Amino acid sequence: MVASDLVTQSIANGLLLGGIYALAALGLSLVFGIMDIVNLAHGHILMVGAYIAIVIFGALGITPLVGMVIAIGVLFVFGVVLQKVLLEHVVGEGLEQPIIVLFGLALILQNVAREVFGGDAQTAGIGIPGSGIDLGFAFLSFPRTVTFVVSVLLIVGTWAFLQYTSTGQAIRATAQNRTAAKYMGINTDRIYVITLGIGVSLAGAAGALLSMIFPIDPYIGWSYLLTTFAVVVLGGVGSVLGTLVGGLIIGVSENLGALFLGGGYRNVVSLLIFLGVLLVRPQGLFGSGGDS
Repeated sequence: MVASDLVTQSIANGLLLGGIYALAALGLSLVFGIMDIVNLAHGHILMVGAYIAIVIFGALGITPLVGMVIAIGVLFVFGVVLQKVLLEHVVGEGLEQPIIVLFGLALILQNVAREVFGGDAQTAGIGIPGSGIDLGFAFLSFPRTVTFVVSVLLIVGTWAFLQYTSTGQAIRATAQNRTAAKYMGINTDRIYVITLGIGVSLAGAAGALLSMIFPIDPYIGWSYLLTTFAVVVLGGVGSVLGTLVGGLIIGVSENLGALFLGGGYRNVVSLLIFLGVLLVRPQGLFGSGGDS
C-alpha cells in the first residue's frame, strides 16, 4: 500500500508539472482554434525549445530561464517562416494536407536533433541557487516551483494579450468567424502568421522549462504531443482557463498513475483521460459545445 505522504507529494509534483503542460497545450489549442490545423510537430517544437535552453546552459552556464526567452524569440520567427513558406499554401485546404506537412516536419526535427545531440537524454540545471519549500505535508522543489510560476505568468500574459490588445482581439474575432473578420477589415493571413508564431513559441517556452526538471532526448516529441492533446481535449479548445485546469488535472493524474501503476503507465493515463473526455464531453470541461 502506498503511503499517504507519497500520495500528497505526488499530487504536489503533479500540480507543479501541470503548469508546464498547460503552457504547452495553450499553444496547440491556439493554433487549432484559429487555423483549424492539428500541429503534429508541436511536441517536437517543444523539444527544440528544450535543446536551445540546454545548449545555452551548457555553453554559458546561464539559467535556462534566459534560454527560454531566447527559445521564445527563435521559435516565433520559426513559426512565422513556417507559415509563410509552407502552411500558407495548405491552410484551408482540408485537414489532411497540413497534417502531412507537419508530420513530415516532426520527423525532420527528430532526425536533426538525433544527428546533432545523439540519442542520449540531456538536461539543464536551473542555474539559480535554492532548494525548495517544505510545507510539512509536501516538499516543493525549487526547479518545479519556478517552472510552475513562470508557466502561469506566461499563460496569464497570453490571456491578457488576447483580451486587451487590438491584435489579440483580431485573433479572437478570426477564431469566432473568419469570413466576418475579413469583412471587418482584419487581415486573416497576418493573423495566421502571428498565431502560429505565438503557438510554437509557447511550446518552445514549455520545452525550455521542462529541460530544468526532466531529461530531454530527440524522441520526446510524440509523448508530449499526446499529453498536450489530452490537456486541450480536457479543458476545451480555445479556453485559457480550461487549458490551465486541464494541465493541472493531467499533471496530477500522470503522477498518481506512475505512483500506483509504475512509471511506464504515465502516458497511458493521459490517453485514457483523452479517450474518456472525448466519449463523455467532447467539447471539454470549459468548451461551449457549439458548432462554431
